[in-house]
Amino acid sequence: MGSVDKGNHHLSSCFREAEDSTSNGFEKRDLPSDICLSPAHRVLIALRESVMLRTNVNILYQGDLNKLKEAELAPIAILFSGGLDSMILAALLDQCLDSKWTIDLLNVSFDGQLAPDRVSSLAGLKELQRISPLRRWRLVEIDSNLANLKEESEHVMSLIYPSNTYMDLNIGIALWLAASGDGWVNGQDGDRYKHKSTSRVLLVGSGADEQCAGYGRHRTKYRVGGWVSLDEEMRLDVQRIWKRNMGRDDRCISDHGKEARFPFLDESVIRTLLEIPLWDIAKLDEPVGKGDKKILREVAKLLGLQEAAFLPKRAIQVHNL
Repeated sequence: MGSVDKGNHHLSSCFREAEDSTSNGFEKRDLPSDICLSPAHRVLIALRESVMLRTNVNILYQGDLNKLKEAELAPIAILFSGGLDSMILAALLDQCLDSKWTIDLLNVSFDGQLAPDRVSSLAGLKELQRISPLRRWRLVEIDSNLANLKEESEHVMSLIYPSNTYMDLNIGIALWLAASGDGWVNGQDGDRYKHKSTSRVLLVGSGADEQCAGYGRHRTKYRVGGWVSLDEEMRLDVQRIWKRNMGRDDRCISDHGKEARFPFLDESVIRTLLEIPLWDIAKLDEPVGKGDKKILREVAKLLGLQEAAFLPKRAIQVHNL
């Protein structure tokens, strides 16, 4: 099994710190902040440093980089739905990675070009090409069907164990297929060719929804119990993400010899978000696609991602196995 994100080795202490917070749930969010920077700017800085830490190509490739085919090599890929979180990671990776490298965007579809995630990934690719036209972006379209999923489900079930719910299997299969990197690319000349990504490191957006009120149940908690209930639910999400998500996701990805890295779960990112008042993180009185993950939508705007800033949340799921 591949190694767990080295940059997240202090996460357990962060979870304990959140768990030990006062009963009203607001102590950590009332810490003084730098008045010279907006909350979104502070999160952007923390996220950029987190991505930079996890994407140093000179560390990934200890040999002579000049001998590699730079136009072809994509040392780092992103699990890419075209949604808000993966678009932010893509834009930040573009800022952190030398322009000579290609960036692979790995997108899974179970309904071909009609799947919502495929539609949003194509739109996301266009927006990334707009804000960074000199970068070589490569959208790898990984397609599967229900018959193939039935053949692979037993193997994926062994990877996600002890998780065993239908939702876990859905997510596990999507991640496992994405990590394979085996798909199709639409060339600039209109040709479509087979491609298998050789990226060793995959950036994953885990932790964004938990920390920025991205789930529908967060809106329900807020509607029923206000800020206190929302804060308690979000803290619980962060405390249990290692058990619910991270082991499962890491095993599905490392099965292909890849290493998952989680920029949103960097210690400094977690601390920065905890220092920001919850009402600057989310504004759940506003409609879906605007108030949820409000601060990340503002980060997207700072990165020039005007369209991605208004995308609604969609879960990774397959329909029927």
